Amino acid sequence: MFRRVVRRSATLAAMAALIASGVAMADVVGADGDDVAGVQSFVDLGTVAPGATITRDVDMVLTCTGLRHVDPGQVVNLWQSEVTGPALGGSINATATSVGPVPTGWANDAAGIVGCASPLQVTSAEPSHVTIVAPTVPGLDYELTVTYGRTLSPAGVADAASMGGLTVITFRLDVEDLDSTPPTLFGMPAAMDLVTDDPTGTTLDYALPTATDDQDPAPTVACDPAPGTHIPTGVTTMTCAASDASGNSTVATFDVVLHLGSVEWGDPVGAAAELRVSLGRSIPLKVRAWLDGLPQAGPAAFEVWSCTARSTGSLQTAAAGWNADAARWMAVLDTSGLAAGCHTVALVRDGTSLGSFVLEIVDPPAAGATPGRGSSRGD
Repeated sequence: MFRRVVRRSATLAAMAALIASGVAMADVVGADGDDVAGVQSFVDLGTVAPGATITRDVDMVLTCTGLRHVDPGQVVNLWQSEVTGPALGGSINATATSVGPVPTGWANDAAGIVGCASPLQVTSAEPSHVTIVAPTVPGLDYELTVTYGRTLSPAGVADAASMGGLTVITFRLDVEDLDSTPPTLFGMPAAMDLVTDDPTGTTLDYALPTATDDQDPAPTVACDPAPGTHIPTGVTTMTCAASDASGNSTVATFDVVLHLGSVEWGDPVGAAAELRVSLGRSIPLKVRAWLDGLPQAGPAAFEVWSCTARSTGSLQTAAAGWNADAARWMAVLDTSGLAAGCHTVALVRDGTSLGSFVLEIVDPPAAGATPGRGSSRGD
């Protein structure tokens, strides 16, 4: 009797020593939540957006350890038993899975407590699929945890003592202060109403708008079609967008209506749409005009610009009288107030040029000189 008590006391003392040293007394099932070597039951997800949904696969790893063991042939069944999360919201859920059957070479404690002869592990064939929904409130070090319940099947020798510890996985994350405010566009071009005498269209010229953003100091701005693009006659919708570094964007549009203007110049200009005269000559101007194929009538004027410096404005304007009987505009252009050189003479109606011709003014020839071959009879 004394020897049995001594042996039992020695066994209990050995077990107490194992517990005190931190050695597990039975097999353990660890939840491995990442790809790092070893069983990692704590996973840092880094920074996520408010309310983001994250999915992770968690492998279950049964490790032979201690003195009590899952029996060979048994399966460890695991399911979500308990979840904990932040008070400010968020959620975590996990699917059930299983580990096993345990192989025949596993430590067998049917005859009593026994240690593991060698390192042994079994990993679940199917992971537990974990879905985490982050809190919507920005903050740091949010933690969401799943604790798994466990059962063994079929029943074994000492199921209550064959597994130790807990099977638990914890995820930590930070919720960023998400930038959800799009940039603001400034200086959007107004709608344009243009006229060209080129049937293929015209090259569009306009200034890009600018943009500001509450967080991005340099949001990008682009328009389509871009300045410098050749557009056809008709209506073209221009789309401008401003985007910030967070992917927020603002879009605005304006329309460009491009009309096709055409003119028919009477003599002395004619179909060539160019004329060369001596300085001081008066030129009779006669012209018909159409806009998008429709004949035009009413108040108009002839404006003269420099070929090389049109941006400086009109050099001379002559009122165009409308002759209803002839269905055309007529005027006399006095060149004495102009300088020698290349000029453009345009028929302008409602501020829009419907068509033009090139006028080259040359100094009068010296007395007795013969006019050049390119001169008109007006020379």
